[in-house]
Amino acid sequence: LGFTGRDDLSDLLRRHFPDLHARNSGNMKWKKFFYKQLCDQAAVSLCQAPSCSVCNDYGKCFGPEDAAGWNMLAGIR
Repeated sequence: LGFTGRDDLSDLLRRHFPDLHARNSGNMKWKKFFYKQLCDQAAVSLCQAPSCSVCNDYGKCFGPEDAAGWNMLAGIR
């Protein structure tokens, strides 16, 4: 899609899928958010913590994206 970062994806989702974008009220990373949505729909709980705020993997779901991941998607090495 030619995105240069997470903000590009957020802008696309905000513009074309505002209800979906609004559900990510905690600003979870999109890949994690979509995965969590699928788990919630299937009533599958893979998370060991009672809430995101006390989870040991909090940094993997929230916070800045790793530039290496975006470069890999864009075909840049």
